[in-house]
Amino acid sequence: MLKKMLSRALVSAPICMLINQLIGICVSLANADGRYSPVTPAFAARFPSDTVAVIVQLLLIGLVGATFAACSVIFEIERWSFLRQGLIHLAITSAVAIPVCLFCWLPESAAGAWVLVGSWLFTYTVTWLSQYLLYRHRVRALDAKIKQINGRDTK
Repeated sequence: MLKKMLSRALVSAPICMLINQLIGICVSLANADGRYSPVTPAFAARFPSDTVAVIVQLLLIGLVGATFAACSVIFEIERWSFLRQGLIHLAITSAVAIPVCLFCWLPESAAGAWVLVGSWLFTYTVTWLSQYLLYRHRVRALDAKIKQINGRDTK
């Protein structure tokens, strides 16, 4: 399992870093002021140069992507319920993603930080619930097919 976690993390981190850079380009184009702005000014102000700020943000985004990818193996532990898998995945990914988001995008107030955390939890819950409902539907459809096949075999 550790090998699978590491291989997923090593693939995901650079992909997330690339996506982060593409988003930076899109935001810069949307600003239409001709400047490339890959990080927020408040975040950049924490570092000696914009280059250092971009590198730190890229590494942190890579860490978030690697964490999500590595933790995806949690959903392959068949002896755990889907709820347990989701709660453990939520706890681990939250412990990484929320601090990174707060550090990189610096909410201006405590209310802003709570909105960020609330948005994270809401999005995770909606995603988890939709996956739960999808898989419940698929399991019921498979059960119905099995019953139908078994019903035919006994006649």
